[in-house]
Amino acid sequence: MDRLKELQLLFLEDNEEFATNTAKLLNLYFKKIFICKSVKEALLTYKENRIDVILSDIKVDDKNGLEFIQEVRKSDDECIIAVLSAYKDEKYLLKAIPLNLISYELKPIRYDDLIALLKKISSKLPPLENVPLCKELIYSFSKKELLLNGKPIRLTKKEALFIELLIKENAKPISSERVQRDIWESRVMSDAAIKNMIFRLRKKVGIDFISTIQGVGYRLSEPISF
Repeated sequence: MDRLKELQLLFLEDNEEFATNTAKLLNLYFKKIFICKSVKEALLTYKENRIDVILSDIKVDDKNGLEFIQEVRKSDDECIIAVLSAYKDEKYLLKAIPLNLISYELKPIRYDDLIALLKKISSKLPPLENVPLCKELIYSFSKKELLLNGKPIRLTKKEALFIELLIKENAKPISSERVQRDIWESRVMSDAAIKNMIFRLRKKVGIDFISTIQGVGYRLSEPISF
């Protein structure tokens, strides 16, 4: 489960004691934990930060946690999401089915069951291996570099994060707002700065493996077959 250390988790839970105790364990495995006590706070946190995993209760103070997940799913099919709730009513289970959840766990959750959930989350991550971006170009997850006809091309941290975001979304375009949120961690960056990074990346590689969709965003020129 070492790769969980690369990920940021949003934990929607309005029981402060349970949230604090559970977060102590989660902090051992994840890069950063965002604890939110309301759907409103969770939505704001999600919009302002790169969130890789969501662990959500259902009944929180202001709304139903499933409504928060529905909002996330309107724009993000890739985020790994699990429900952790004391409620197993059929009406909640039926509402959860279309939300592409990795798991629906009941509280109180045993230590062994929580570890099993973390292993399940880890298993859903794309393998750390060389990913072909086109015939001549490969991205190495382990080395954070490109290989052009076998020759390594060094990348900056932001360039590597950008390529990994493109791989994660594959043929789906990513907006400048998403790039700003996930790579610049919500620091305000102009479109010109983002375009400049992509221009330098294209120039460094020498082949155009990134497509610009006018008014929409960026995607890989050739879809990846995993």
